[in-house]
Amino acid sequence: MPKPNDHIDGLRPIDLRIERRIAASIDKVWACLTTPDLIADWFFAVDFRPEIGHRFRIEGEPVTGWRGWTEVEILELDPPHCMLWSFDCTAEATPSRVRFELEQREDHVRLVLTHEGFVPSKTRHLLDEGWSAYTTALEALAARHGDRLPGDPGRER
Repeated sequence: MPKPNDHIDGLRPIDLRIERRIAASIDKVWACLTTPDLIADWFFAVDFRPEIGHRFRIEGEPVTGWRGWTEVEILELDPPHCMLWSFDCTAEATPSRVRFELEQREDHVRLVLTHEGFVPSKTRHLLDEGWSAYTTALEALAARHGDRLPGDPGRER
């Protein structure tokens, strides 16, 4: 059964843009975005593989505005600068898109997360709160746990 388009009543544009300044190298931040055990530290425990076309599912407790699972597919990958996901989080709308962009600056990495598409109002509110919290946790992980990240001398595994 097809999903409604953006012109159907009840759907709102997502249009999220979150920027973070992360005191870490671009390789460390990229590792946090693409290493399954590190993803679990800031986001969800998922079966992630950094490959175009790879699909994984985010699962949790259903709440108003979220059915309790999201289907994700990796659409683009340009290590360590960009990753694009198809993000199917609600039955009422077509999949949206989440883009992670990284830019190495002199003493930090600039992370820009954008999430675009259309969802019900209650879902839009959840995405805003969720991505804000997840990117804050990602920033803290990359800045504080350098010893756990790939590419660090003396890294324990």
